[in-house]
Amino acid sequence: MYLPKHFEQQDLESLTALLKAYPLGALVTQQDGAVEANHIPFVLEGGLAVGGKLIGHVAKGNPVWKSDSTQHESLVIFQGPEAYISPNWYPSKQVHHQVVPTYNYAVVHVYGTLSITHDEAIKRQIVTDLTQRMEQTRQSTWQVSDAPSDYLEKMLAAIVGIELTITRVQAKWKVSQNRDVADRGGVEQGLRAQGTTERDHRMSAVVRTGFGIGTE
Repeated sequence: MYLPKHFEQQDLESLTALLKAYPLGALVTQQDGAVEANHIPFVLEGGLAVGGKLIGHVAKGNPVWKSDSTQHESLVIFQGPEAYISPNWYPSKQVHHQVVPTYNYAVVHVYGTLSITHDEAIKRQIVTDLTQRMEQTRQSTWQVSDAPSDYLEKMLAAIVGIELTITRVQAKWKVSQNRDVADRGGVEQGLRAQGTTERDHRMSAVVRTGFGIGTE
């Protein structure tokens, strides 16, 4: 990833918060000499550092676990808040007009080695952890134990557990840090006042704080 120093994000709390708020990762692997991507929700186990783990599962019919994916380093991409930035929001435009549009975003790239499991007890724990993570904001929560046991056994037999052991992490917060204070304020206000989507308001909060993922 192209990563200018002023866009590099190393605040572990912010990185972890992004993964928890946007758990759907793009798992990029090598399969039979080709690059493949699968979109999978993950749960972080341990810290977001070397030795930590991303836990998930795929359908047994997905060839990602059959190929040489486990023989090479893999990558999971997590995409956080993102938004188009209009030059009209920069106060500096009124001074010299030397401004152009850009796009703000926050991403975390997690690299690691992939392993798989067919063990039913481990797969049951994976889906239990993932379900609890996803259901925790719901007023009425669904639990894995709510499903009939025979049906659950059938569903577990149809998936393969996957685990990415982290080898390195990169993160990029391109959130107007390269603009001066006045222009950053203009971006924040522009996104908040003229934004038409939730993502605009989330990016507004990220521009203001410089670190958080903008969930307000």
